[in-house]
Amino acid sequence: MELPRLDRSPYQRFLGLVLERADEGMAEIRLPFREEFLRNDTSDWIHGGVVSALVDIAGDYAIITKVGSGVPTIDLRIDYLRPARRGDLMAIGRVVRVGRTVSVADIAVRDQAGELIAVGRGVYASPRGEA
Repeated sequence: MELPRLDRSPYQRFLGLVLERADEGMAEIRLPFREEFLRNDTSDWIHGGVVSALVDIAGDYAIITKVGSGVPTIDLRIDYLRPARRGDLMAIGRVVRVGRTVSVADIAVRDQAGELIAVGRGVYASPRGEA
């Protein structure tokens, strides 16, 4: 199955996301670091909103590997475990369940050193089948 390209979304192009790997039920997406992602001019912490976008998109792409199309987010939960500092981030989304109406993915985000910086769970609307 061919996955939708990350560069077809203006927001995802802005983020510069790279799909590193995808298998059935799993997507691994890298976020290359940019200065614009910092939370303020005097900090080396990446803004939490950027991390949450990465979590959401990685979960969505994990679901896409099972259902074949993009799915809207219904709910998103993120636990920030430590500050995300300067450097690329890597998110791995894994499908927990694809249901008739709702699908669920768990996501882990790691920094360049491999440290776990955030975990999340995304709930997505499953595509509607033929009526």
